[in-house]
Amino acid sequence: MLLRALIRFFYDEQEYNRHWGGESVLSLFEHEDNPILKPPTSNAYLDDFDEWLQWPPYPDWDKGVAIYAGHNDGARGMNFAISRTNPSPFVEIQHRLLTENFFQVEPALEALIDPFLADIEIVLPAGELWYRARLGQKEVFLRYDVAGFQSSIVRQPWLGADIGAPPPLKAGIGRMNRSGVSVLYLASNAATAVAEIRPHPSHHVSIGGFTSKQTLRLADFNPEIELFSSSDARLSHYATIQAFDRLMSQPVTPDERTPYLSTQLLAEILLRRGFDGVRYRSSVSDGSNICVFYPTKFEFDEGHSEVRRVDSVTYAVSQAAYLIVPDKSDLPFSKRS
Repeated sequence: MLLRALIRFFYDEQEYNRHWGGESVLSLFEHEDNPILKPPTSNAYLDDFDEWLQWPPYPDWDKGVAIYAGHNDGARGMNFAISRTNPSPFVEIQHRLLTENFFQVEPALEALIDPFLADIEIVLPAGELWYRARLGQKEVFLRYDVAGFQSSIVRQPWLGADIGAPPPLKAGIGRMNRSGVSVLYLASNAATAVAEIRPHPSHHVSIGGFTSKQTLRLADFNPEIELFSSSDARLSHYATIQAFDRLMSQPVTPDERTPYLSTQLLAEILLRRGFDGVRYRSSVSDGSNICVFYPTKFEFDEGHSEVRRVDSVTYAVSQAAYLIVPDKSDLPFSKRS
């Protein structure tokens, strides 16, 4: 069931279902770059492996994971990769928040996350070091050597409150906070902290360390998939968790903050439920991020302050499926059933 769950996470059904032009489930593991398993070195157990992956094809919703969507009212359906598809209840909440107040949508969002909240609760211990970055520096100095002939430029990083959470009056809209709500965003390492503020080449960036003052209760939106691989019912919860994680990780432009409405409401629900913050993955680095609802639960650690210069920024791109003019068979993805 874990292997089936991983197939559902990484692949659209059309890539392995012959009804949609695919080859076979086993063909997924023939390529070295598949993200699940190394290719088999022996053919001795391929038949058994194939049967484990595909039988039973349609287990009960709460008793196993199906890799095929099967038929719905006589029409064959298709599973889309969980890693890049938002489930319908999640999409519906996003749409409602465009026309309704937070308090009107809150019951639906609360009902959506209730089944898995206990599964994603983690503990962040006291004394754990996290990082924060801010563009620029507090001051620039010209330093001379003892003889007074040679000089160099040295930079003093932003320190303390200058690199910490902004006060409520200065707090802008963020992933997990509405305007005027002060929270503390931190990264698991300095490189991730720098990447998250998206500086340009030649920029100087101040880095500061922050240490947790007490044990904190966090909601982790990037848990291991194996916790949810026992059934389609559980996997549907994981799909919702991943949708929130992608949205929290997704960078948006200053004039396009509406995608964060659902994560802002999520934060308010979690705060009321006694959580101290949220952990989510970084989309621009290998590290992870946390949002702490009470900034005073971390303290600034001057011993980890420094200034770094951004030498270069690299982007990796890949070809996406696209069209120039849609035809009658192309349905807008936001309107799918």
